[in-house]
Amino acid sequence: MTFAAAIETRPLRWLRTPENALFAALVAFHLVPIWSATYFPSQDGPAHINNANVLREYNHPDRTVFREYYVLNTNPEPNWAGHIVLAALMYVVPMLVAEKLLLSGYVLLLALSARYAAGAVRPEGRWVAVLAFPFTYNYLLHMGFYNFCYSLPMYFIVLGLWVRHGHNLGVRNALVLAVASLGLYFAHVVSLVTAYLAIGGLATALTAVDLIRLAARRGADAGPVWRRFRSRTLITAGALLPPVLLTANFLSQKGTAHSARLAAKLQWDRLYMVESLVSYSDHELPLARAVFWTFVVVTAYCLVRKVVLRHWTRWDALLLVVAGYVLVYFRTPDGMSGGGFVSHRLILYPFLALILWFAAQSYCRLSRYIIQGATAAIAIAMLVVHTTSYARLNDYLDEYLSGADLIEPNSTLLPLCFTHNGYDDGKFLSKRIGLFLHASGHIAARRRIVELDNYEGNTTYFPVLFRYELNAFHHMGTLEAQPPKVDIASYVAKTGGRVDYVLVWNVRDDQRGLPDTKAIERELDDGYHLIHTSEPRSLMQLYRRDDLAAADGDESDG
Repeated sequence: MTFAAAIETRPLRWLRTPENALFAALVAFHLVPIWSATYFPSQDGPAHINNANVLREYNHPDRTVFREYYVLNTNPEPNWAGHIVLAALMYVVPMLVAEKLLLSGYVLLLALSARYAAGAVRPEGRWVAVLAFPFTYNYLLHMGFYNFCYSLPMYFIVLGLWVRHGHNLGVRNALVLAVASLGLYFAHVVSLVTAYLAIGGLATALTAVDLIRLAARRGADAGPVWRRFRSRTLITAGALLPPVLLTANFLSQKGTAHSARLAAKLQWDRLYMVESLVSYSDHELPLARAVFWTFVVVTAYCLVRKVVLRHWTRWDALLLVVAGYVLVYFRTPDGMSGGGFVSHRLILYPFLALILWFAAQSYCRLSRYIIQGATAAIAIAMLVVHTTSYARLNDYLDEYLSGADLIEPNSTLLPLCFTHNGYDDGKFLSKRIGLFLHASGHIAARRRIVELDNYEGNTTYFPVLFRYELNAFHHMGTLEAQPPKVDIASYVAKTGGRVDYVLVWNVRDDQRGLPDTKAIERELDDGYHLIHTSEPRSLMQLYRRDDLAAADGDESDG
């Protein structure tokens, strides 16, 4: 057989196994929602697109407004990875395609990394990676936390590398582990900490098992135990040290201030409902609960089978990791060091660790088929619900962005979002995702303008930061309240900045008589004129400053 023929037949042979075919089909199906809609309807995704474009074009001679309002953050922050990848992709493909490629990479990596880590625990257990699919389109992804979502496959990769090689970590594998852990740091610190907790817990448990076995065999050679201990602890610690130092530097700059812990009942309800799988509609609730009960049933099945067969392995230490994650979830505040949504992130890790424990177990053929079939059915049902939501919400995003081409490049835009989740026909459009809050990031990236409500520029841990003297968050008011509370004239007078365009989105009837709404109306009447009202629902109005000349030309989306 020729080399070319071998390449052609190898994938086909792999796909002949039903479990492999199911895995490949689910990977393909999970790419459909991303490519079926024009816009991925996330809350912060548009801001990432915008700032990746600023990062890419900051020094372009024609982007004077970028250098006027922004500075670049040169600190090694954990939130750089997604922006760098997006900016690099924008050199070769349009912005929206770059985002789709970034998201597709996440979908592929999550599935493959779960399979890799499961195979590291037990090669015959790779099939349990199917249980990772229902977690793909989670609440954090729809919030637009792309860096965090990429940290989930990196978590599996780091943990899988250590499980596979930790007992005998040579120079090459130690370097690979070090590089992977650095990648995990630059994705997200939460996943870094949880991965290190797992490695530390497993190293302790496995060393304890070795010592117990050594004590039971009196006179046995202690050399192999010492070598495994040295690899699992000393060499591992050296490989994992650089991200620890970077994290310490990050915490020294950001501090360790935190919010109060959430009520235990609220946290239990979130865990039981797997609230991190609920984003847009109530249709997602029963599917999230189905995921919870699937894991409960599989866990119970494995425990009963272990008791009956009296078959315990060293990887049962992963149950201690699961218990540790649950404890950390209940004891950790929801906000730390300037970051939020900690509880929603930590919900995921007990399930991810359980997937690895499941990989270490044995199953009868029928149970394997039932687990795979039930999980695939839940995952596909989730895809249908999400794809339907994406199509419905894209219609409203089209309306939000309908006046973009009327905005002149090198200008500034103040988006005033009165209803973050969208509201029409007497009901909110999204259950939990404020997809219109930062949707103006699409306009800013396309038109190469400064969006004054660029929330990333108001933080200290993203690549693009506002110059303090022009930061509207500090000098204009509460931009992201509902309704917004802003004083445009005061901002211009205090800072010398300008507000060239104002976009008003989705003013509800119950907001029209409020003092903050009235104040905005007066400022728009005094200094701006309406240049566009969206169709067909008139949910968006675009205003231009009275003394600003109409755009002389137009720039294409690149």
